[in-house]
Amino acid sequence: MKRLFVLFAFLLLSCAFNAQDVKAQWEGTLMIVPRAEYSPYFVPESKLWSHNFGQTSLWTVFDGNLGEHFSFSFANHWFNYYESFDDTKALYKNTWRTDECNWVDWANISVHFGQFSITLGKDYIHLGTFENDAYDFDSHGVMNSLLWNNYQVYQWGGSLNWTSSDESTKLMLQMTTEQIMEKPFASKRLGDYVYSLFGSHETEEGLILMGSVGHYPSIGWMGALGLQLPVADVLTVQGDGYLAGNYIAASVKLSATLGDHFDLFAKGGFDTGENEVLDAVKSSVYCGLGGYWFPLRNRDLRVHALCVYDAYGHALTISGGVTYALNLKLF
Repeated sequence: MKRLFVLFAFLLLSCAFNAQDVKAQWEGTLMIVPRAEYSPYFVPESKLWSHNFGQTSLWTVFDGNLGEHFSFSFANHWFNYYESFDDTKALYKNTWRTDECNWVDWANISVHFGQFSITLGKDYIHLGTFENDAYDFDSHGVMNSLLWNNYQVYQWGGSLNWTSSDESTKLMLQMTTEQIMEKPFASKRLGDYVYSLFGSHETEEGLILMGSVGHYPSIGWMGALGLQLPVADVLTVQGDGYLAGNYIAASVKLSATLGDHFDLFAKGGFDTGENEVLDAVKSSVYCGLGGYWFPLRNRDLRVHALCVYDAYGHALTISGGVTYALNLKLF
């Protein structure tokens, strides 16, 4: 764990040393996000109720700019409490593993030159869907694909990025480690790494398209596509899909904004195929309804309630929770 802090500190100091910009161009922000959740669920086959604590955790996101040409980002979650505190112990025990979830989500540094940038460090693999593009603390795993729930997207590597002058279009070439390695860069075989191309575009009308194509050693070749379309002033449709040789998944989400304080949404999807890594066997469907209440006008505090049926887990889940995002400007 100490080596991680030393590495990240070294990267930051290196950028600070090389940046020729005045301090007025430096900025750093910290977001602290606690989330508490309780999820009772009913299994019709056994006619039994049980419960867990869902995605209860505490996240921090620290990012900013070091002058005109350098930026950094560090995000982590300090604990997991799903069924017991053993989940938290595993986070730190797995610090230097690529095949298991650990406490560091990403830790990277970027160098910017014009419309291009290079990012090095730990990042998430851009799979080209909205469910992967969102922060974990804004997502609901019980309403996401098996890929989202089982594939370790936070990996070590680098990317070459391009952004259009109006920031409406982005392209990324990415190379990262993969979960089959167990430890970062443990393999000397280039075929054991992930290679992918990601792109996104937003139109003036608010239509957002994103997609990716790449080779993932534990999955094979896979394409992903996400689409978000505003169909009315308060209504948005969002669709995500994955296509691999032995795995297909798709979902549709309908969201409605009811004033400043309430959102409602419905989502349904399916996974099909046989993939041991994704724990996907034959086919499964899920569907559910949810709602958000934002007591504060700035929407930093969110109360959520969900009701979801998941055919894979053969369970009906009723979940409720609270998420708060505290934003601080450090420098």
